[in-house]
Amino acid sequence: MARAPGSERQLLVVYTGGTLGMRSERGVLVPSPGLAAVLRTLPTFHDAECARALGLPDDTLVLPPASPGPRVIYTVLQCQPLLDSSDMTITEWVEIAQTIEVPIYALWSDSRENLLGALLMAGQYVIPEVCLFIQNQLFRGNRVTKVDTRRFGAFSSPNLPPLATMDADVTVAQDLVRTANGKDALVVHSSMERNVGILRLYPGIPASLVRAFLQPPLKGVVMETFGSGNAPTKPDLLQELQAAAERGLIIVNCSHCLWGPVTPGYASGLAEAGASIVSGFDMTSEAALAKLSFVLGQPGLSLGHRKKLLGKDLRGEMTVPVADKHRSSLQGTVLGRSVAWLFGLSGGQEVAALRDAMLPSLALAAAHASDLKALQALMELDSDLCLEDCNGQTPLHVAARRGQEGVVTMLLHRGADVDARDQDGLSPLLLAVRGRHQGTIGLLRMAGACLTPQDLEDTGTELCRQKLLGIWRWWPSCGAWGLQAQKHCLAPDLQCPAEREPLLHLPPCLGRPARRLMSPAQREALHCLACPPGCLNDKA
Repeated sequence: MARAPGSERQLLVVYTGGTLGMRSERGVLVPSPGLAAVLRTLPTFHDAECARALGLPDDTLVLPPASPGPRVIYTVLQCQPLLDSSDMTITEWVEIAQTIEVPIYALWSDSRENLLGALLMAGQYVIPEVCLFIQNQLFRGNRVTKVDTRRFGAFSSPNLPPLATMDADVTVAQDLVRTANGKDALVVHSSMERNVGILRLYPGIPASLVRAFLQPPLKGVVMETFGSGNAPTKPDLLQELQAAAERGLIIVNCSHCLWGPVTPGYASGLAEAGASIVSGFDMTSEAALAKLSFVLGQPGLSLGHRKKLLGKDLRGEMTVPVADKHRSSLQGTVLGRSVAWLFGLSGGQEVAALRDAMLPSLALAAAHASDLKALQALMELDSDLCLEDCNGQTPLHVAARRGQEGVVTMLLHRGADVDARDQDGLSPLLLAVRGRHQGTIGLLRMAGACLTPQDLEDTGTELCRQKLLGIWRWWPSCGAWGLQAQKHCLAPDLQCPAEREPLLHLPPCLGRPARRLMSPAQREALHCLACPPGCLNDKA
């Protein structure tokens, strides 16, 4: 894939086949190769002059300039063989992940607009999710289902609004967008259980048919029930479900209906079938099936642990009621009771405004007190914990300042911004360094935090002025790789008098301000260090 120079964004388009690239052959639509060649002929998708100026390879295209925003450079990778989505299995899903609706060739088509919108959204906005872009709207992929075979608006997200809408301006629903868990590399879970299925109940369904469907090797089933989750309560049918549950088969209860969740009160009749029936809440059947395959494919988990995972929101695929879940566990502290009270509020815009006003203060207080329960509850109330108070402080700032490693770990796993600056220009890493919290420094560094040249220069100046014994020990762990001086090269006033070991590990970007504070003997000693070219060799 081509590297984008300067401020350009680079994308990889994986062309798998399907409706987007189909052509008519002998009256039948089939996936056709050569999507990149077709896009190259369309000025909307390729700026040939810019590509020549940048020297891009043949498989790489560049969109015309979009204002505002960077240029989008994208490489088209064509899978072999090309497949229609109806022919794809879990094997193909894994291959696509590891590589990571009208034919576009047709005259009357919305595919061009959909592809162009998808490229612009991926290239100009940070939305780290698997998404579907169609009809000027960006949806979370595991929330959509196909609802129409003819109209361009073929997909619907019944229980979650769009993540973004593209009209005259692009509006991103930041409160819905899930944040990335730190800056770790993408992890692809290729171990998926294939022996799962969907069973749609209907009035009068024979128990013998259900028995036949639930036989081994089936290990999990998504059971589509009526309305809010109720099902026939015939004794012979419940007996078959009970027997399947006792064999360890996991059943996820989802509704026939597109809108609304499964309600436990309506599904009480299924309780007689055993505890292995898990509520799917408002998941689509497609999402529930994929989730079931994923959870059952994870090795070493007990049946209880698998059911617990199925009942949790793992990737934004379901809306889990949270008001009652945390209320009892939050009563132990004043802060916990405040959070529980916030959960209990219900109403319209006034209540939403009150929550928005209180969330930052409560989140910072929870981080300060290292109250993980309250912080977890607030995360479920609002997934964005990059909340700032009036001074620009985030919960990560507070936790880093106090060295609260448990809180820092939780926040980083939820994608807190490690490079956030408060109104004084201080980052969480700089606060951890000042507090000498080495464990916190390590966590932030692993998440990608680093000190800016100005941070290094200012602190280096202070080090040279005060010669603080011991302060240098924190610099290697915070990313300012040190320059180890040899004992015989140091002037006496740069050595530790007790052990006669080097006092300072100097960062490579101290610059002129630090040098001006040194005596000639100190400067001469610094020139003896194993220093890379251009680090300290410039003249003061």
